[in-house]
Amino acid sequence: MRAARTDANWQRAVALVGFAAAASAGVWLAGCEATLGGAGPDGGLGGGNGAGTGNGGAGPAGTGGVVDCDLDQGPGENELLKLSTVQYRNTVTDLLVSFGLDSVAADIAPLLQSIPNDSLGEGFRGLDDRVVLEHVQGYFNVGAAVGDALAADPALLELALGSCATEDPLTDSCWEGLLDGFLARVYRRPLSQGERVRMDELRDLLPTPAEQLRAAVVIALSSPRFVYHVEVDGKLDANDPNLLSLDAYELANRLAYTFWQTMPDEALFDRAADGSLLEPDVYEEELLRVWNDPRTKSTLRQFWTEWLKLEKFTGFETTRPAFQALTEGQHFGEEGHDHYADMVQEVYDLTELFTFQRPGPLADLLSTNVSVTQSEDLASLYGVPPWDGEGEYPTLPGGERAGLLQRGALLVSNLEQTNPFHRGALIRRQVLCDALPQPDPNALPPGSLDPPPVDEAQTTRERFAAKVEGNSLCAPCHGGFSTIGYVLEAYDAVGRFRTQERVFDEQTGELLAELDIDTTADAAIASGDEPPVTGPTELNRAIVESGKVEACLAEGYFAYVARRAAQGGLDACVIEDLTDVLSRTDGGLEAAFRDLAAGASFTKRRFGQP
Repeated sequence: MRAARTDANWQRAVALVGFAAAASAGVWLAGCEATLGGAGPDGGLGGGNGAGTGNGGAGPAGTGGVVDCDLDQGPGENELLKLSTVQYRNTVTDLLVSFGLDSVAADIAPLLQSIPNDSLGEGFRGLDDRVVLEHVQGYFNVGAAVGDALAADPALLELALGSCATEDPLTDSCWEGLLDGFLARVYRRPLSQGERVRMDELRDLLPTPAEQLRAAVVIALSSPRFVYHVEVDGKLDANDPNLLSLDAYELANRLAYTFWQTMPDEALFDRAADGSLLEPDVYEEELLRVWNDPRTKSTLRQFWTEWLKLEKFTGFETTRPAFQALTEGQHFGEEGHDHYADMVQEVYDLTELFTFQRPGPLADLLSTNVSVTQSEDLASLYGVPPWDGEGEYPTLPGGERAGLLQRGALLVSNLEQTNPFHRGALIRRQVLCDALPQPDPNALPPGSLDPPPVDEAQTTRERFAAKVEGNSLCAPCHGGFSTIGYVLEAYDAVGRFRTQERVFDEQTGELLAELDIDTTADAAIASGDEPPVTGPTELNRAIVESGKVEACLAEGYFAYVARRAAQGGLDACVIEDLTDVLSRTDGGLEAAFRDLAAGASFTKRRFGQP
């Protein structure tokens, strides 16, 4: 017989729920038992002329693939990571929808939005693994809202837990169905024996099925096993007690969260349940299936957004008279016209074209002259017709711009004036991965961070150059990136090609002068002793020929997927291999992005020293 409700029992149950909420902050990891058995796939995808990344297993011809690494080195250390905020929101929503609880998902959407967004910082949002009180309270609020919704509506309870969920008393088989069904999906793997015992103890504390089920749901949705990537199940390496080969469930989770930013689907769960995901052929099949899912494109779009810092643009100052004069006739700020959204969409369309439809080396994307935009506004800025969605793409005017890096989204400024320092630093730091020293802000002279005032006798290049010339604190650093920005003065503040700079009065919009632009500079892309480049197409050629973008993109994509920086050993080998794949005609973006999940570093986890 189940225990009757008493004040003491109810208080203990409430305490359990509160305890689970505290656990979300990582202060309690009881129940995170490891099941040290099984093994990961022996090999990964091969492809092209390269070998697979495991101990064997060839991939389909022509898929590129990651070449051999020294498996004995093992990957770098993985810290305990929470679900990113995007992953958490997606997972809660997809979990509920998978059980037919669409209405509950809609009702709790505001609570999901209340979870703090991860900070972009200087890297990727996934690198922000902070957990603050707002996270803990938010996780608990979401769990409580779901539990309350199910307990209050028998129809919803039956959708989630089966027709027996409304019976009183709740049968043992129905309770087991909850543990093996809804809660197993919450934990993204079967409950351990210890977790089942604790849930049984909770059941004994509460008198009615609705209260029992509600408490179980709230605790599960607030537990570390839900809000963290725990990754403690698998097989420890015989020679390295800190190296774990992930089990089938953890591997399914890595695949899903890497490419979809959400929980595994039914097919992945099935492959994990029968253990077949650990078989190389099955893993290869699932990797390709996961890759071809539309959600992968959304994840890659977010990668490009974060890598190229597209979210940092805060919008055009369309009410300024000088900006209105610069953009006259171009519909900036008008209803139904969103120029920056069109520019970002162009980045997505262009990267997807060279990832999924035109396989080849990264240099193809960096050098292409095709225009993929279907926006009349953006096409007008480029001086080309908009693409009609089928047939041949228009081509950009020769000598004006080339490749991904000279598209509008990477060139625009908020004001009518350009900022060559910002443009140059973006290329140097983000695209080439060159270190830029950061001066002490407290040591800078007053006004150092302010743009120089407009001068009708000077171009923007001349005004910005004068700001740092002779300044021993600023000049050494600016010499590394300002010259790139000076070449990019070939584009105005909205990304249009130009040979003359129009200078406007900021207050009235009056045209004050038209000045010839100098776009020749020592860009120093590779070694620092190259000849000067003249114009943006020569600059782009120097960037492409340097080979530095491949290495930088490989490093960035590794950090985006692993949610940590590379740490040497196998990590460094993987980045080297990704760089090679991005450079090869039989490799490219698709092979590099997809087949990172075929490597040994993807199927293993290294624990830190205790």
